[in-house]
Amino acid sequence: MLEHAPLVWAEISVTDMNRAVAFYQTHFAVTFKQEVMNDMEMSIAETANVGDPSFALLKHDMMVPSRDGSTVYLHLSLTLNDKVNEIKAAGVEILLPPMPIKDGECGYIAIFVDSEGNKVGLWSQSL
Repeated sequence: MLEHAPLVWAEISVTDMNRAVAFYQTHFAVTFKQEVMNDMEMSIAETANVGDPSFALLKHDMMVPSRDGSTVYLHLSLTLNDKVNEIKAAGVEILLPPMPIKDGECGYIAIFVDSEGNKVGLWSQSL
């Protein structure tokens, strides 16, 4: 059994860093800290508390944006329906409309395609 929260870090592949940063800033009010590590260009999502799990937009030859594979879910403090309606109205493709997990007992999810072609999920306690 894991002794701590299992998720500590996630990376979302990008091909155009400026476009990706603008997408997440516009739709989710995320602020980023720019970094270059070895030959990787990174934009790290800032969190309210240092040390909280976070994610980065990552541009590197070994990383290719995709709808295939694992899905990273971003935690929304807003209601899910409102955010999905907002991004859909802005032209963002919704792959999975809001749906309950265990009849809402475990919250609600939706999946969209970001500016780079990645499948990204949203999770909220409220529909």
